[in-house]
Amino acid sequence: MCANRSTTREVLILAGTRPEGVKSAPLIRRLLDDPRFTVRVADTGQQPGRVAEALTPFGLRPEVSLRPQRRTGSLAELAAALITGIDDLFAHHRPAAVVVQGDTTTALAGGTAAFWRRIPVVHLEAGLRTNDLDRPFPEEANRAMLARIAALHLAPTPEARSNLLDEGIRADAITVTGNTVVDALQDLVDRGVAQPPPWVDPTRKLVVATAHRRENWGQGVAATMDGLRRLARWCPEVQVVMVSHPNPRLSAEVSAGLAGVANARVTPPLAYPQMIGLLRGADLVVTDSGGLQEEAATLGVPLLVTRDTTERPEALAAGRGELVGTDPELLLSAGLRHLALGRVPTVGSPFGDGRAAERCVAAMARLLDAPARPVTQARRTIATVT
Repeated sequence: MCANRSTTREVLILAGTRPEGVKSAPLIRRLLDDPRFTVRVADTGQQPGRVAEALTPFGLRPEVSLRPQRRTGSLAELAAALITGIDDLFAHHRPAAVVVQGDTTTALAGGTAAFWRRIPVVHLEAGLRTNDLDRPFPEEANRAMLARIAALHLAPTPEARSNLLDEGIRADAITVTGNTVVDALQDLVDRGVAQPPPWVDPTRKLVVATAHRRENWGQGVAATMDGLRRLARWCPEVQVVMVSHPNPRLSAEVSAGLAGVANARVTPPLAYPQMIGLLRGADLVVTDSGGLQEEAATLGVPLLVTRDTTERPEALAAGRGELVGTDPELLLSAGLRHLALGRVPTVGSPFGDGRAAERCVAAMARLLDAPARPVTQARRTIATVT
């Protein structure tokens, strides 16, 4: 049986940040390989240029790029601009379903606009919870609000599914898929493109760090930099690499916090294959990022989470990380302990087996009542939206 115009379902995938692009890429590629679906990708412009950057290593690109006007930088301003721009897309072009990923303003705005248009919302990476609306802020609330309007919840882990069930979500609306970041990471590693920057010294132990969570801005970031500065000075033989955030304020804070430390380097954001290459060679990761928790745990790199709670407890339960908050002394003592122990061989990832996108497509086919998949199919390319 060959798919034809009457049996194809158009899926619009919204992404506005680099993590959304990375985690959507395996799903986009899988949908492209399935003639039952037509795929369109829209970059909402939340982080200008970062979605295209994230998709490029996977041979993909967005067809639509929105340009939200921002003057104050407030969340309300961004959300209003995104809802307006995304709703305008729906006014001219109605898909069978809209996919939003994670917990960003793009995800909440896109899901809301689609719900108002009565377009089914598919929530990729659903069900993550800390049960503390202040941590992470505002992401915890974004996810919880999306859970009320999504038609299909693609939960990355059994714990995420349990969270959704506890909130009254129907079991038949939830599919445990694994996290697509594992698919993306494995793809880059298998293709040999996950290589570190040339300035990394392979003869030295490597500590990779990031800091960007809104609740850590100011005092929390300063305290984290203090802990990293102490760790670098205590271990002069170790190379500390701080990968800064695109936000100029945060970049300035981390640069100031590590200024004058000879064995610490602050680098601008790296292309995703380089970032994975950097993580593969790391002996320790220090981060408040959700995605890096997943990536470090998947690669088997010891992980210190500079937060008081995490919506990704699977890494901690698997013994691959610990919470240290932003206390410089805790960061130092835990960092010294993990560097002394070294990396421990690990098998598998607590976040999936690399087949998440396959399960996502199967769940979406059921949601949209798609016909049985043909036995053979050819790889297609994304059509440009005008």
